[in-house]
Amino acid sequence: MKSPKPKNINDEFHPFKYPFSTKTKLNRDFKTREGGFLDILLTRRSSQNLGHISLEDIAELLYYSNKVQSINIDDSGFLISKRTVPSAGGRHPIDLLVSLPSESKRFLHYYNPIDHSLSELSIPRELQQSFFAEVNENIPVGDCCLIWFSIQTKKTQSKYEYAESLYWRDAGSLLYCIQIISNYLGFKSCPLGGLAVKSFDNLFQTNDLISGGGILVGR
Repeated sequence: MKSPKPKNINDEFHPFKYPFSTKTKLNRDFKTREGGFLDILLTRRSSQNLGHISLEDIAELLYYSNKVQSINIDDSGFLISKRTVPSAGGRHPIDLLVSLPSESKRFLHYYNPIDHSLSELSIPRELQQSFFAEVNENIPVGDCCLIWFSIQTKKTQSKYEYAESLYWRDAGSLLYCIQIISNYLGFKSCPLGGLAVKSFDNLFQTNDLISGGGILVGR
């Protein structure tokens, strides 16, 4: 793996367009919580003992861990977003795909970090079932929430030569941020080691996205 370096002239970037259907605006009004930073930091642990978690809980987690707080435009005209989690060049190439516990079937939703909403993805049911089955080979998803990382690699590559290490470092930063905030909110979480590459690729059938793994969150 080669060392990344900024390009003299940024490449043009066109974001991947996810197939959306229904959209749900998420709550933004949360109660003030107390907790010492070091206590939260030092008690962070991964746990496979995960129970049911609500949409309201996940809305709060997403709000603090990934919502866009401000937007700027760089010299090349690229939209730079500022969030809780760092990202190389402010690119933030990782999209969050969220699957909440359901009484019947699981579905994947796209999290919009600008307007803080979830949109159900219009993907054939059998492809989603295949994806969830492959994810379950690592750790059973059970009754908790699955948050999956979908990486738009060209977003980082538009600014950097040899960008691979950068978007993987972004994935690690985001994973840790989600765990720390989960701990702050009183949730449990467990990062997943597998990437479910084959079934993920079948979901979108594009070269514009790669699987970045995921994390389970529950009570």
